[in-house]
Amino acid sequence: MRRLLLPLLIFSMAAPAGMLAAQSLAASTDGSLAGTREVGFFVTGRVLSTDYSVSDGRSAAGGAVSLASHLNRHIAVQGALGIAYSNQDKTYYKPPLFTFTPALSLILQGSTANELQPYALVGAGYEFVRFIRPRCDCEQSKSLGIANVGLGVRKMIGDRRAFRIEASSQLASGGPAFSIGMGMSLFVGGSPRIVKSRPRPPDKVRTEPPVTMPPPMTPAQTLPAPPPQAPPPQAPPPQAPPPQAPPTQTPARVIPQTVPPAAPAPNLAGTVLLTIDGTQVDFNKTNWRDDAEPLLDGLAVDLVSDAGEKIKVSIEAHTDNIGSRPGNIALGLDRAKAVREFLINQGITADRITVSSVGGDVPIAPNNTALGRQRNRRIVIRRTN
Repeated sequence: MRRLLLPLLIFSMAAPAGMLAAQSLAASTDGSLAGTREVGFFVTGRVLSTDYSVSDGRSAAGGAVSLASHLNRHIAVQGALGIAYSNQDKTYYKPPLFTFTPALSLILQGSTANELQPYALVGAGYEFVRFIRPRCDCEQSKSLGIANVGLGVRKMIGDRRAFRIEASSQLASGGPAFSIGMGMSLFVGGSPRIVKSRPRPPDKVRTEPPVTMPPPMTPAQTLPAPPPQAPPPQAPPPQAPPPQAPPTQTPARVIPQTVPPAAPAPNLAGTVLLTIDGTQVDFNKTNWRDDAEPLLDGLAVDLVSDAGEKIKVSIEAHTDNIGSRPGNIALGLDRAKAVREFLINQGITADRITVSSVGGDVPIAPNNTALGRQRNRRIVIRRTN
C-alpha cells in the first residue's frame, strides 16, 4: 500500500488541473465559478478511526490543502491532502501518531453564481498512519482504503476569495474517522465571477452655459422743443348765449375685458430619463456592461447640475422569465440597487432615489426567443416629480 502513496498524491492533485483545458471553452459568462480552479487551505480537527487508535487517543489536529476544478456552476472535481497529529500518550501507541490522507472527490454544489454555496462531496482515497509501537520502540506504518463523504458551505468574499467550512467522514473497514475544517479558498483562471462596476468620476463634466446679460437700455433722446411763436390776434369775444339747462349725460358703457388664463406648467413626472437595455445588462448578473457607463455618467452630471438638483428619480428593473418569479424580482432589485449606489457615489442624495423590481411581470417582447429575452432585461430610470 505504501507504494501507492506517491502515485495517488500526484493523481489527486493533478486530476483537477488536467480538466482545465476541457472546461476553458465553457468559462463563466453567467457570474458563476465555471472554468476556474480553487485552491483551499484549511485548519482541521479530527476524530481518528478505532482501526489504528483507541478511545483515549482519538482526537487529532492538523491541516489540509485542496485543489479543485469547477466544470460548471454545479459540479467540481477536487483533490485534497490532509495531515493530522495525535498525542497518543498513555495509550497503546506512543506519540507521535501522524495521519496522511490523500483523497479525490466529486463536489455537487448549489449554483456558484450565488454568494452562499452549500455543497456535498463524495470520493475515495487512502489513510496512511505513522506511529511508534512500544513493544519494539520502532516506527511502523499502516494504510487503508477509505470512502470520503461530507457536507460543506462556501461564502464568497469578493470575486476571487471565499470562506469555507466542511465536515466529512472517512469510512473504512476498521471504523469511521471524522473531520471538520475551516479555511480560505482562492480562485485562479477562468473569468471573474462578477465584474462589479466601480463608481468613478465622469470623464467630461458638462458646465452650465454662461448667462449673457442684455446690453443696458439707452434712454430715448428728447427732441428740442420748437421755439415759441407769437400768439395770433384775438377776435372780440362773442356775446354770451342765454344759459341753457345742462344736457342729461348718459354713462358710458364699460366693456369688460377677459384675460386668458395662464397655461398650466407641464407635468414631467413619469418622464423616462434613461433606459439601460438588454444589450448592456448580462443574464443573471447584477451589474451593467462598460458601454452603459457613459450613459450613467451623463445622467449623474444632469442630476447634480443647478437645473436638475431638485429632480427625484425612480429606478425600475425588469428581467426575462428564466428562473422563478421571486428569484427574478430579487435579481432585478439587486440591479436597481447597484445603479442607486452608483448615483449616490456621484453626489446624488439617497432621498432623491427610489428603487423597485417587477421581475419578468412586464415584458415588452416575447420571452420565447433569445432576442426577446434580451429586450426584456432592462433598467428604466424615470423622473418622479
